[in-house]
Amino acid sequence: MRLFVAGVAVLGTLLAAAPASASAHSAAPVKPRTVVTTDMEQDDLASLIRYLLYTNDVETQGIVYTSSKFHWAGDGKGTEFFLPDREYTTPQTSWRWTGTRTIQDQVLPAYAKVYPNLKRHDPAYPSPAKLLSTVRVGNIVFEGEMAADTPGSNLIRDLLLDHDSRPLYLQAWGGTSTIARALKSIEDRYSGTRQWSRVQRAVSAKAVILASGFQDQAYADYIAVKWPAIRVEELSAGYATWGYNCNFSGAGNTRGPYFSGDWIKNNIQIGPYGSLYRSWLDGQAMPGDPLDIFGDPVLAPGGWCPPLGKYDFLSEGDNVAFNPLLNTGIQAPDNPALGGWGGQATQVSTSPNLWKLGTADSTTRWAAAAQNDFAARIRWTLTPRAEAGDQPPSVRIVGAGSLRARPGSTVRLSARTSRGVTTSWWQYREEGTYPGVVPVTSRGTVSVPADAKPGQTISIILAGTTGGRFPLTRYDRVIIRVS
Repeated sequence: MRLFVAGVAVLGTLLAAAPASASAHSAAPVKPRTVVTTDMEQDDLASLIRYLLYTNDVETQGIVYTSSKFHWAGDGKGTEFFLPDREYTTPQTSWRWTGTRTIQDQVLPAYAKVYPNLKRHDPAYPSPAKLLSTVRVGNIVFEGEMAADTPGSNLIRDLLLDHDSRPLYLQAWGGTSTIARALKSIEDRYSGTRQWSRVQRAVSAKAVILASGFQDQAYADYIAVKWPAIRVEELSAGYATWGYNCNFSGAGNTRGPYFSGDWIKNNIQIGPYGSLYRSWLDGQAMPGDPLDIFGDPVLAPGGWCPPLGKYDFLSEGDNVAFNPLLNTGIQAPDNPALGGWGGQATQVSTSPNLWKLGTADSTTRWAAAAQNDFAARIRWTLTPRAEAGDQPPSVRIVGAGSLRARPGSTVRLSARTSRGVTTSWWQYREEGTYPGVVPVTSRGTVSVPADAKPGQTISIILAGTTGGRFPLTRYDRVIIRVS
């Protein structure tokens, strides 16, 4: 893509620039490596359909079945299990288990059909065989069960102990029992040895748990107690954007046109791959789940959800666990205090090292951009040819990173984007420590308030959006530090 410069350069009111950060785009970003653990209910399936379309941006090293308080397989021996405050009120031998074949038998074969088209849009897409080689079964017997090693826990254990220096982002779409078992296996191997302190520090520094809520007791009972230095992000606040529509809508779809049945049916549930996506009353059902009402037009309106329109958004609750990893230009998975499609988190305790996502607006402000991006990638599955505007734009702030400016000064920023891109500038208040509103013009002029205190920061975001059927948006940020 040819580039052109819009706006004017940073003027002399800017005192000094810090060394260029990763957002200065001096090199392609290092792909985050990640493992997905999932109880594979219907919203996990919908999230997986989206996630696989972004596997060109991340390095997927595992897709692992696990249990949760909502879904567990039982031991096959008739053993009964019960915990209070669950969906079931009497002991059960299994609960709404959806099996361990959906990914291999449905999702990846559909991905294989569209892989040739995806690869033409981006050669970085992993092959179906590569993805299949990462699939494992983890700890699925009971909710929170972590008594024995499993192929899934062994995979995570070995990745945590390997020589790759990158963080390992462990996505918990269900419970954390398989992740906990991997850590317990490491503890069993090294505790009581001279290596234990070093191994525990190294693993704690490498592992990052991105939790779609805490869906079993394994985090509280084991991980937080034995591995308090591991950074854990509890991201369930993002459900307000991506969780079950029936939990938040009140009556019908209130999330806007990108979550309507017409939009989803026409733009997402199309073709051999997109047709697997789950929506309200779409006639599909998860295997092995007798309580799945979402394909039953008789049961659904009288069930636990208020009335919704056919094909309305159902749920992709587990998007909260991978959106922080996606390459949008401002993603910073190593620093959850910086926001983006995954929202912006705050540390709530240092031991355990726990972070929680902010308010609903933390994720909802990005929803339209994320939905258009998803729809564009669904279109990639249907055509081998790149069309005008269906590739993400290049968006840069000249001299991005960290800048210094005095109170009362003016900073004029410059944008560098692909052609045909519409730009906008705005203050990301949650990221900065200056508490007030900072004037930012459409041309990137920032007026640093006179009452700003030295050391306070102001985060400015540049958004660039393409034209076309599905406008695609990418970003850059600059942090202005008051001096």
